[in-house]
Amino acid sequence: MYGGELLPNYLTFVEKNLGVDTRYYDPAQEDLVVDAPIVNHEFLSDLGEDGFSRRSFEKWERAMHSHGASVEEISNLRYKKLHKYCDCVIFPKTTEQCEKIVALANKHNVVLVPYGGGTNVTKALCLDQSEKRMIVSLDMGRMNAIKWVDKENRLACIQAGVMGTDLERGLKQYGVCLGHEPDSHEFSTLGGWISTRASGMKKNTYGNIEDIVQNITIVTSKGTYSKTNLWPRVSNGPDLNHLVMGSEGNYGIITEAVVRVRPLP
Repeated sequence: MYGGELLPNYLTFVEKNLGVDTRYYDPAQEDLVVDAPIVNHEFLSDLGEDGFSRRSFEKWERAMHSHGASVEEISNLRYKKLHKYCDCVIFPKTTEQCEKIVALANKHNVVLVPYGGGTNVTKALCLDQSEKRMIVSLDMGRMNAIKWVDKENRLACIQAGVMGTDLERGLKQYGVCLGHEPDSHEFSTLGGWISTRASGMKKNTYGNIEDIVQNITIVTSKGTYSKTNLWPRVSNGPDLNHLVMGSEGNYGIITEAVVRVRPLP
């Protein structure tokens, strides 16, 4: 069946005229070699057991958090090994926990890499092979709450780790939607959209992410930044939100955002 039509001779035609071997089998490797983690014991000791929701040194979780979705990364995952693996995965649940983690990473010289849905195709999740410090992947998946919805002003405050489909499902209960639908909508997060300056398929109606976001809370090594108001634009000076958008996690950890919502169509 091809294009709704039965083509009984199509396979033979392809093999004969295009030289395609349809019996060729290309299996993935049975296992993945993952290097032993680099552990900064002082950092982990200061972090304690209550500075996060969960943490993991498991082989497959470290591997999963050490690659994006570019062709090279997927090929290496299937046939070879990744260039570098994160040493630990930490799951924060609040902005305050992120502030503690960033402060301790600063103190103990630990590398932090924010992780949303892992769909990045610009190699932003590829780790530096020469890095000798402990690398912690900060998985934002447990920061996925809709904190409040203001239907009158069409605003909502949402944590950065929420997946696209979960976000729309949650907003639907309030009779509103975000309308931002990139191709990776099912697997990517609000924080990922902001940090990659994402565009969606309905942008002509709802706008790109920079048109939707009103305010960003970002935890940096110098403190936590958030605008003091929710005005849609400023009339003097640069809008610092635009420095964060597209920054690929280099400036800090995006923990939540106030976004514009629309009534359900």
